[in-house]
Amino acid sequence: MLLSGYAQAGVEAFIETRQYFVPERGPRIEVNLAFMGASLSHPANTHGFLQAHVGVLVTLEQDSAIVVFAKSDVHGPERLDSTYMDFLHQEYLQVGPGSYDLTIELRDLSLPDQPPTVYRSPLVVRAPEAGVHFSDILLAERITPAPEDPSARNGYVTVPLVSTYYPAALDRLNFYAEIYGTEEQFGADGAFALSYQIEQFENKRVFGAYKKVQRATAQPVQVVIASFDIGGLPTGNYLLSVEVRDREGMLQGRAEQFFQRNNPVAYDLADMRTVQVGNTFADAINDTDTLAEFIRSMRPIGDDLERKVIDDRLKDEDLDLMKRFFYSFWYNRNAVDPASAWDSYYREVVKVNKLYGTRIKKGYETDRGQVHLKYGPPNSIMDRPNEMDAYPYQIWHYYKAGQYNNRRFVFYLPDLVSNDYELIHSDMRGEVQNPRWNQIIHSRNVPMNNVDVSPVNSQSGIRADEFYEMPR
Repeated sequence: MLLSGYAQAGVEAFIETRQYFVPERGPRIEVNLAFMGASLSHPANTHGFLQAHVGVLVTLEQDSAIVVFAKSDVHGPERLDSTYMDFLHQEYLQVGPGSYDLTIELRDLSLPDQPPTVYRSPLVVRAPEAGVHFSDILLAERITPAPEDPSARNGYVTVPLVSTYYPAALDRLNFYAEIYGTEEQFGADGAFALSYQIEQFENKRVFGAYKKVQRATAQPVQVVIASFDIGGLPTGNYLLSVEVRDREGMLQGRAEQFFQRNNPVAYDLADMRTVQVGNTFADAINDTDTLAEFIRSMRPIGDDLERKVIDDRLKDEDLDLMKRFFYSFWYNRNAVDPASAWDSYYREVVKVNKLYGTRIKKGYETDRGQVHLKYGPPNSIMDRPNEMDAYPYQIWHYYKAGQYNNRRFVFYLPDLVSNDYELIHSDMRGEVQNPRWNQIIHSRNVPMNNVDVSPVNSQSGIRADEFYEMPR
């Protein structure tokens, strides 16, 4: 079972677990942590280098009792300048099959007064299965032979990627996996076919020529180390799968790992006219005003260049160029079925126009509409329209927003009458952040230049903090 997450506040780290089986010992859990250097302090060490220092405590509990734990002091790379460097750490836990509660506590040891970052999740440890079965598939930055290294796994040191996202800058997909039970299935040294491929997520069809097949012989642990050149793999959602088949071609076992690829075509407007849109969903739109409205509605999810194109090129009202941009935008998000990607998005546009539109703004132009379109509908909304000392406000909570877990957005209505709630604060990277959001919301009867920076002591102000910290 693969768990992944993002530990928030204080020490920031991407976290994932992978499960393997060790012959005669049982399941082994690998916890991979990628620390975000910018979230840590970097004081000078005894050698005069800047260096982060993190305390890591990993525990597995069962029925409220700690079954196994690992504690480490982790040092980041030494630096002479202020460039923040991310770094990795791995913990290994040998534990029996069962259901556990995983807790990871991270402390910046250079800031003893800062509260720890705590990550919690259930963890199900699988028992060895009958027949052919697999470890989790590890996506790796690099894999190197190291037969003498005591930390090596089956003679290899793997540096995990700790992500399922492949931007255009990453042109290779490396992976590591283990296969068990082939001796029982095929006999000692029995032959079988091992294949691995990249498949379209939507239909599990092999994409292009991204498939490799090799002959293998049965052994207690079959190690799979492979790599694909994904420089030409277009934007989309994919599965990396590993399969075992017998001599007759019958499937005996399969493992798969989801990943996302972002490999957009360039928006060079000089070359945009070379984009072929004939007989596509984009070519069927022949009304300039309709297409312009569609393109404007895409602005909330566009990147910086796409937003600039939307802002600049719509003034030209060049229907042919607009079609090519429109098609390229959705091809970059789903090369397999761009029409379906647009249809799904437009259904959300219709929703936000109804939910958040005002007399002078379409819903997708409002702050709430843009957040909805970027991250989807929130998992919960705390709506407080009528508190006496506060402007109407809402707190949106997301279990997952993009690649981040447990994110919040605070909106308020300073004009009191429209439906145009403004985003005043969020703990999402790249969004507006205002630590005085509660004071401003509760300044309805106070001139704005007199807003107190101290905590809000009214009952409704205290509740607002509670709603933010513990969403309902």
